[in-house]
Amino acid sequence: MPSKIPAEQRGLEENEAVTTPNLALANELADLNVAKEYLEWKESVPTEVRQAVEGVLKNSPEKTSKHSLPLVGQFFHQFRQSMVEGQLVAEPGIDKRVANLLKPLANVKTRTGGVIDVFKTMADPKISWTLRKKLYDLQIRPALDWLAEKDLEEAQEKITLPAEEEPAKEKEKSEDDSDLPDQSDEARSSMESGTEKGEGEPKIKFTVAPFFGGYYRQKIMDTLNPRTCRWGIKEEKVLETPELSPLDNLCARIIFGKVRGGQPLALPMPYNWGAYSNSLECSASGAKVLRDQNGLWHLLIEEPGVFTYRLKIAPCQTVEEARSSTEMNIAGNLPGEAVDALDKIKKDNPAEMKRAREIVKAVRAQLKYSNNPDVWKKYTANPSKFFEKVWQLKEADCFVSNTLAVRLLQEAGIPCRFIAGHFVKEKDNQDRAIMHSGSRHAWLEVWDTIGQHWLRLDATPKGDPTVDEDTQEQDLKEPGGEGDFGEDDEIMSEEDLQKKIKELKKEQAGSGGGKKTRERNMSDLEKERFATEAGCTPEQAAEFLRALERVREIKDKEGRPISDLLKDEWRKIVITRKIESMDYRGPVRMDEGDRLEDPVSAYIDIRGQEFNPTGFERVDKQTREEYDFGGINIYFSFDLSGSMSETDAATGRKKSDVQRDVALLFIDGLMQCAYISRQAGSESELLPIKIMATLASSRGQKVLSLTDRWGPAEQWKLYSALIKMASGGTPTHETLDIIESDMTAEQESLHKKRVPREKLPIHYVVEISDGSPDDFRETEACHTKLKNKGAAVRSYCIGGASASADAAPPLASFSELPAILTEDIIEKFKKLNPRRIKK
Repeated sequence: MPSKIPAEQRGLEENEAVTTPNLALANELADLNVAKEYLEWKESVPTEVRQAVEGVLKNSPEKTSKHSLPLVGQFFHQFRQSMVEGQLVAEPGIDKRVANLLKPLANVKTRTGGVIDVFKTMADPKISWTLRKKLYDLQIRPALDWLAEKDLEEAQEKITLPAEEEPAKEKEKSEDDSDLPDQSDEARSSMESGTEKGEGEPKIKFTVAPFFGGYYRQKIMDTLNPRTCRWGIKEEKVLETPELSPLDNLCARIIFGKVRGGQPLALPMPYNWGAYSNSLECSASGAKVLRDQNGLWHLLIEEPGVFTYRLKIAPCQTVEEARSSTEMNIAGNLPGEAVDALDKIKKDNPAEMKRAREIVKAVRAQLKYSNNPDVWKKYTANPSKFFEKVWQLKEADCFVSNTLAVRLLQEAGIPCRFIAGHFVKEKDNQDRAIMHSGSRHAWLEVWDTIGQHWLRLDATPKGDPTVDEDTQEQDLKEPGGEGDFGEDDEIMSEEDLQKKIKELKKEQAGSGGGKKTRERNMSDLEKERFATEAGCTPEQAAEFLRALERVREIKDKEGRPISDLLKDEWRKIVITRKIESMDYRGPVRMDEGDRLEDPVSAYIDIRGQEFNPTGFERVDKQTREEYDFGGINIYFSFDLSGSMSETDAATGRKKSDVQRDVALLFIDGLMQCAYISRQAGSESELLPIKIMATLASSRGQKVLSLTDRWGPAEQWKLYSALIKMASGGTPTHETLDIIESDMTAEQESLHKKRVPREKLPIHYVVEISDGSPDDFRETEACHTKLKNKGAAVRSYCIGGASASADAAPPLASFSELPAILTEDIIEKFKKLNPRRIKK
């Protein structure tokens, strides 16, 4: 491996550590900061980039890519070879466009006048993951984005859509419609109609360009017809305009074909893929791309006729939330031998997912592949004996074998469902994936109650020419069978890395000298800066910063820091609600930039008498669309009455001290979420969060006006109010009056700005006390007024029960509040739904 590149050649900022320990092997990821850097790399860089870089670091042989578009695939291959050789490699026959984008990476100019070789730097085990990510963002991603667009443009140019046949009216029933896909909500066995999978030259129903292989899920079935032994759908299908979530353009494809109008067409999609709805091209007016409640994609044309379409599809950048199981309708007697085998599997495998795999493997081993129609007639001669006959004759196609597996899984009490779609291995002469009646396939999914997702399994016996047995068996062996292709070239899996980070955090917390370490890390400059901005002393600043660090480590029952949990949930919502924003490129010099990105870099350059400092961002003027939704305003009423000086039963600390930590934990966590919104939304107000804090003591008083700012001034103002001596009564009605006043002012301001009703924020009032308020009737009247203005009100009574209609379940201690309040706030987060916005 090449030696470490000097800082002046790497173009690092002066405050970036040159000697950051970033060891490549998994057993050397022993530094918490390095592990966190590596996790950020894994979460933010595309799979193939990670595989290329980490494969070189592991000295693994290159694997044939199954993901890449043609030009993108060339780029990845040449990029990896250049990292291996430590210099630019341009093999004969490489496309000139790829070569022209690779060449500059060997000689990237830095702001200091030096150069950096991206290939050598990415392959250097001593280089930090943060620097690798920065090089990807600034140098590699723009090239890949451009090549991916060119790949898709060329793919579309080659697409000749099938000839249309009288689009204004239905085809005559006597005409051949074998090139039209099945639009029924039914699935049947290939054994029923004979050797369908070997019927010669079946008509193509779907085409995907360029090629992408594997499982394409199309239909989710929940009912086996007891008379016909065909699968169908009992649950009513609900089709809605899909939420637009970010997709991975590097793996995008075009799906196209023909469709009959008048009923929805379920589109086959690889797992965790989505569609660019606005990319739909169709010969019918009013064509729509919709999704059902199970996440399946549909094309709907309401007018009669036969039409052509094409649509851009791609993998989702984030794993979408799954909907749990609906009740299966499948009946039939199981043979005694099958029940005995099931009992043994249940006894030997207490873990539910392990049991599910063993059941599917047992079915697969019991049967042999066949699509003999004569055998099907024997199976269906007496449908009530269907499963007994299958177990006896042992002949099955994918439909029969997975139907038997679903019945056994149901008997074992494991939630499951039957899936119909295609398994794609076949290409046409233009390197495109094709789907026809011969590629039709069936499998099943089981619900993983721990992971909260559907797990694909396939009980099809060996010998089915449609299926890739390696993929099938991998699903049955490995815990994560959701993707078509694995990631062998990785230093550590994300699951193992998360465990490693937890272990390192525990070690750090339990290593002793924690307080001294924090004091050592808290520089005098940091304390003085906070004190100056907050208007307090450096000693008070140090006290607050220690408290802030402490509350950020408060965990829920599963050991997850609550602050991180709030941010993670909020980040998911921001990502899924945001479509795209303006594209920023940086860092660039001042004369090229539109706004300051990195004040530290600019300051260093200015101190060095640089006329044209760096640290600025340039805006790509191709403005993309971004939706903003109403966001959420959270109003807190805290209790600092005399009884709060008493001891909290669970913690042994003063109630006021525990409440102070809870207040600081949630307001700090929410303000970090607000910062995420500002970063993600740029200059827009994408999902804004605002907070307000009031205090009930001798009187009701406002601590923080409604704001989304959380600087030293706001932080110290809240903290200093909460550490005052508890005294007086609990005039909660006064704090609620103050909250109502600020809420009214906010609503009037939004009304003057003519903000649409559907984009108004959610208002959530959190009232916390250790007993009943001074004036219960007046407090309840305040609740009513707030609710009439659209607010949700929640009253938390600690150490007793509340008679309020808006009371949360009673809590014995303030220490129980973080877990309960977290659930409540996240529930409010999830109500920020883009479907509220009507076009």
